Amino acid sequence: MNPLCLGLELILLGSRLCFGEPALRAPDAVCPVIAERSVVWQRGLRAERLAAAGSPRTDEALAEWLSLRDQARACRRN
Repeated sequence: MNPLCLGLELILLGSRLCFGEPALRAPDAVCPVIAERSVVWQRGLRAERLAAAGSPRTDEALAEWLSLRDQARACRRN
């Protein structure tokens, strides 16, 4: 073993003995920001969706977006 490596290990061990192990804490939550849309915009989106032919992919994408929106709101409340 390289003497330099042994020296670094001793320094780390000594610092842990003197200062203790670093405190492990949960990371701070970073909540995504969801752009708030006006009522007029929401009604326009609804009208477009109702006028368009039903698409399972579009319905799935909208359901995912709504789920993410609800999760972001719940995150901000905590």
